[in-house]
Amino acid sequence: MRRTFVLSAVWLSVLVPGVASGQDQPEIKIETRDVDLTFHGRLQLQGWSSTCSGFVPGLPGNDPDTACRDGAPPFDIFLRRARGSVEATIADFVDIKLQLDFSGFDDVAIKDGFARLNFFPALKVRFGNMKRPFDGFQLTSSSEMIIIERDLDIPGVPELRALSLDELTSRFRASDRDVGIELSGDVAGGRVSYWVGYFAGQQIQDALDTLPNADSRGQWIARAQANLQVGNMPLDIAVAGAVTDRPFVTEDLVTFTGKYFTNLEFWLQLGGFKEGLLFQGGYVYGQNPFMNRQGDVLDFLPTDEFARAQTWQVNTGYRFITRPKDYRGSIAKRPIEAIQPVFRVTWADPNLDIARDDNWGITPGVQIFFYGRNKLALNWDLALFSDDTSSASSFKLLLQGYF
Repeated sequence: MRRTFVLSAVWLSVLVPGVASGQDQPEIKIETRDVDLTFHGRLQLQGWSSTCSGFVPGLPGNDPDTACRDGAPPFDIFLRRARGSVEATIADFVDIKLQLDFSGFDDVAIKDGFARLNFFPALKVRFGNMKRPFDGFQLTSSSEMIIIERDLDIPGVPELRALSLDELTSRFRASDRDVGIELSGDVAGGRVSYWVGYFAGQQIQDALDTLPNADSRGQWIARAQANLQVGNMPLDIAVAGAVTDRPFVTEDLVTFTGKYFTNLEFWLQLGGFKEGLLFQGGYVYGQNPFMNRQGDVLDFLPTDEFARAQTWQVNTGYRFITRPKDYRGSIAKRPIEAIQPVFRVTWADPNLDIARDDNWGITPGVQIFFYGRNKLALNWDLALFSDDTSSASSFKLLLQGYF
């Protein structure tokens, strides 16, 4: 199946006109009277090293304050993403998207599989497996993210120890993909956009493997965004709320019930991805569905109080164009299209009632663009802890090919 997909993509790239030139992102398109097809693909090769590379669990002489819980290779390289997608527009009314991920080699995963009915600009109906309208960093495509990983991901350090905004929203099952139905649209002449959706809650259901017979009553998410302009830069300001059912077992240990928990988001994005400044900032406050206020794991009784959590994050960068936009010579002679220094700072506290359980994350880096989204990215992730735990860090690189 992987071979068939790759050969098909190559064959289409040869036969189908419409590959853009210059600095526009190349596309593969097929256009007919009633159906337009667009093909995209991305391949991401990632490598990393970690300060946990010399850590051996249980070995005498380990730093007693280390954040490492597992060892890590001195350097590892792996296929981070290998995705192909097709988008179809039928009679300017129905949009369909199917995106598959082949990075598992033996398994093919459906990332996006949805259809959207475009009744008019103020009302669109989307249904299927899709990204939920929560967490602006999660809603940013992985092909355009200016930081290599959304999470503060340090190999050897448990995910719940080195937290970021996206780590909390995805762990709370408020962001990323799920099956559902969503209404969206643009009003006020496009100055305001909205999304309202109901989702199956399958992600939180999967997380509760200790409750195999419990059924989540699902999740409601609403998002509103103002689409503004500051000079020649777009400014998006959004607020969102997610209300999710957390299944519980009652005291008779037989009957299942549930309790809703809430998360709120504030989001701001200034600038764009193609040139100049990009600033993304997010703040999330809400309830932690996997911890009570005392810091213990929830005991599945509805009398347990959810812990309160809080996090914020800023990603920023400036993209300097190094190859003129009107350049029509050989790209091999001027291979660098743009250079973008980037920086991230994040802070997260999974339980506001527990002292010194929060952490900071700092990520400086740079992206070197060759053509469109084809690039080399370099990051250094540093986690700093409020208690006596020693800092931990990871160097990462990413090579991305995209059409």
